[in-house]
Amino acid sequence: MSVMIKNESGLQTATARQRAAAFFELTKPRISTMVLITIVVAAVISSPTLPGFGSPMFWQVIHVLVGMFLVAASGNAVNMYLERYSDYLMPRTAKRPLPDRRLSSQDVLYFAAVTFGSGIAYLWLLTNWPTTICALVTWLLYGFVYTPLKTVTPYNTEVGAVAGALPVMCGSLATTESLEPFGIGLFFMLLFWQFPHFMAIAWLYREQYRDGGLKMLTVTEPTGVAAGRKAIVMAVVTWACSLIPILRLEDTLTRGVFVVLATFFAAFYLLASIRFYQSRDDGTARKLLRVSILYLPLYMILLLVFARFAT
Repeated sequence: MSVMIKNESGLQTATARQRAAAFFELTKPRISTMVLITIVVAAVISSPTLPGFGSPMFWQVIHVLVGMFLVAASGNAVNMYLERYSDYLMPRTAKRPLPDRRLSSQDVLYFAAVTFGSGIAYLWLLTNWPTTICALVTWLLYGFVYTPLKTVTPYNTEVGAVAGALPVMCGSLATTESLEPFGIGLFFMLLFWQFPHFMAIAWLYREQYRDGGLKMLTVTEPTGVAAGRKAIVMAVVTWACSLIPILRLEDTLTRGVFVVLATFFAAFYLLASIRFYQSRDDGTARKLLRVSILYLPLYMILLLVFARFAT
């Protein structure tokens, strides 16, 4: 096992493999994986025909995945560059490549530029212009609006939620070039799903966010009452938006079954949000976080199953 030492510039001297691993960390692999999954689901449920292996629609799904991974990698790198000082102050982010001195600021900027340019060019050439514009807006919102706002106002979460949900529209646009109820439903459901999820995270790491100078709601209003209320309200809105796909379901029975299942899943999310508001402690916040992570894939599976009944 090689030992990392610092060179004269203060950077750690690393092998090619270690540098490659550090660059890969810039993409935020866990977050990127979840984003790519939502893109695939959006592309498949929006597609007018099932994207069978080797079909034109199949390749559209592959192309939007590759292009969006590159654009998301760039956005995440920009985020880490702009937050390098606050990341150093928070234990949960102090081991990222920049505060840990495994990469230089120039390394990160070059990486962000190359992945952005290649990602946008790839989408433009191999998908369509609506998908490309959507990807560009996502990148701008996440890197240059949401990230700077985190040190200014707790409303950064609203901007971040839009940036987090827009990749769904990219997936939908890649296979349709237009907006339709299944893609719109997933977009709005994901948009509002993020609020209880982020309120739980903001509570659990409220002290670190405060020390890092980030204006999360649990920092500006430390009792957690506002965060709990927002979690409840947004859980209800999430449920309402999760029902939008019934507009494309072909008969009353199918719509009824979808509504029952979607409501069943949403009820657990709402209940976890209510309990967080009532107690406002780490235990209820962790439970809300776990429920949010479970709810999202269950809803996406529901969409995939019922997409076959769409008109």
